[in-house]
Amino acid sequence: MKPFVFVLSAILVSACSTGEIKESINDAGDAAGQTAGEFFEGATKGVQKAFDVKVSIDPQLKTKGIELGKTQVASDSVGTDNLLTVYVIFNQNFKGKLTAKAFDDKKLEMGRSSMEVQGKKDEAKYIDFHFDSRVNLDSKNELVIQ
Repeated sequence: MKPFVFVLSAILVSACSTGEIKESINDAGDAAGQTAGEFFEGATKGVQKAFDVKVSIDPQLKTKGIELGKTQVASDSVGTDNLLTVYVIFNQNFKGKLTAKAFDDKKLEMGRSSMEVQGKKDEAKYIDFHFDSRVNLDSKNELVIQ
């Protein structure tokens, strides 16, 4: 019986080693990998959407040539989701203080952070607003840059 199993195994191994079968296995693996990659990419985007924080700019800053680009919430080394990074676009020369205020879902202020900022016309840069470590920014919060 053992010789039969050995011969059968040898036949199966040699049959699987043909180029056509290998190609089919590779194609199946490639398709599975793409599907898994698309799933994880979609899940990541869903999580990011679920935790997007609303960031707006005071109309007075717009008249001074300040515009906001991408915003992102992260954690600093001490707190949890208490770091707001804002891409600030300078449409005019600007020198002054920018303040980010955080409001909870009941519109109550729960934190603020200020930065002295300087930028020349047509420049842009990322600015970090560090909130107190007890501030936890999430999708229910609204942030206003003044």
